[in-house]
Amino acid sequence: MAEKRFPILGASVPPMLGRTSIMQRLWNDLTKPSPSHLSIVGPRYSGKSVILSALASRMEGADSPYRCVVLWDLGHLTPTSDADFLKSLCAELSVKLAKTNDECSKHLSKADPGDEYGALRDVMEMLNEEGVKILMLWDGFDKPLSSGLLTRNLWDQLRELASSPSLRLVTASRRPLPDLIRSSEEAGSDFWNVFDQNHVRVGAFSEDDCSEILSALPELALNSGAATEIGNWSAGYPPLFLSILNELLELPPAAKVDNGAVNDAAQRALGAGTLTGVLDQLWADCPATTKDLYTHLVENGEVLASEVSNQDKLNLSEKSLVRSIGNKVTKSCRLLESHIASLNGDSGSVVRLFTTREAYEENLRGVLQLRLDQMKSLDKTLRRFIERSIEDIPGHPEVCLQSIRGIVDRALGLVWAAELGPTPTIPSEWLTDWQYHEKGSVQKWTTDLPKGGDQIRLLQLLTGTENCSSRAKHVSRNVYVLANAAHGFGNFGQHLEGAKVPVGVAVSAVMTCLELAACLERELP
Repeated sequence: MAEKRFPILGASVPPMLGRTSIMQRLWNDLTKPSPSHLSIVGPRYSGKSVILSALASRMEGADSPYRCVVLWDLGHLTPTSDADFLKSLCAELSVKLAKTNDECSKHLSKADPGDEYGALRDVMEMLNEEGVKILMLWDGFDKPLSSGLLTRNLWDQLRELASSPSLRLVTASRRPLPDLIRSSEEAGSDFWNVFDQNHVRVGAFSEDDCSEILSALPELALNSGAATEIGNWSAGYPPLFLSILNELLELPPAAKVDNGAVNDAAQRALGAGTLTGVLDQLWADCPATTKDLYTHLVENGEVLASEVSNQDKLNLSEKSLVRSIGNKVTKSCRLLESHIASLNGDSGSVVRLFTTREAYEENLRGVLQLRLDQMKSLDKTLRRFIERSIEDIPGHPEVCLQSIRGIVDRALGLVWAAELGPTPTIPSEWLTDWQYHEKGSVQKWTTDLPKGGDQIRLLQLLTGTENCSSRAKHVSRNVYVLANAAHGFGNFGQHLEGAKVPVGVAVSAVMTCLELAACLERELP
């Protein structure tokens, strides 16, 4: 049998396999009379980069309406500020335009520092007048978006650029863009509204994808049922599916591929260790409750759909790791099932989970997730902001701290809405009383809501100090104490200036935010 191996992971992007229906949808939406801005969403290793690379090649064809196609990998050399993002955007676009419009290319490359947005706006206007269309494909867009370093000002500027008929955007991320936002201020930008709300979902290979890939391998003499068995082992998830094919392609020429051969190939793929990192990462990406659900399925085979949360089901079904049959949910990936079974069986042992520093740091994330899951009626936006911070533990403690301010701002917004009404103003009689007893910033306050750290002082006064009684209708001093502590973490996160943040500090910040959220869930109407 001729050797033909599929790359699983590597520095270069492999050719696209299957995905005919997804590619057709992208083409249709980008070439219709009023093209859409699109968001491609899919879990790790689902093939988003592969699809974007193939889309770039397709859109550079003679029948494409786009004269310039820019594929920008934001997952590497990720911009760390608004200015850095715009400067890099100018550079990426300038290089591509050099082939078709030297004037615009030079205008971007010579943009004055700090005026990159103006140069981009000028270029979009010039290209629009010339009827030239640009397609920008932003791969790994969740990396800069989730860093917490980019501001609403940037998103508003991008919103204006995206309004040009000359520009269309396609982003790729692991989660829908609104789920990646870390602050209410960012969420207020109209940029997120430009994208088609029907995300282009990428996950496991469909049946048609699998059939297309297998039909291109006539040297594989698959017996009846062998293709189904490949699906049972891999769930059609790209790196798992292709790993089994790689093992089957190592069989002697003319070898019959039956169920037994597929089983052996799957075991070899597991034993070779090539899939260990992939399976470990897929498992690590699952929240604690999702892991618990899958472990239950491994042990019991199925569970009633009514007993499964929608989010846990989505976390597994987006990778095709479970399937619904009637009113039940069952496991559907033997490779992951075997991998989980090979892990240490005493998964509930406190000693195993927390004895070493490495285990302590790794498993604290699950503790935080479980604490958040206990809050059933928590404000959805606050929940999402906290979820984003938990995901940064233990790998990115600095990024975690940078997002704390967004959590505090949302929590304070909920307090003011409950205590002071939908358009928060401070009653004048409160101000008179506080200004009588206090000095400093309170003396300068008006009935308008103060800014920044003064909101923490307002919360302290609202909930009662040594000189003033509480005027709060709902929140207690517990909320003030926790908000004050979280605010301190948030300030630290905004001014790290290269400081290294131990995982334990980030965990302390998130735990403080969790207990602040728990207080709000209990105390707010």
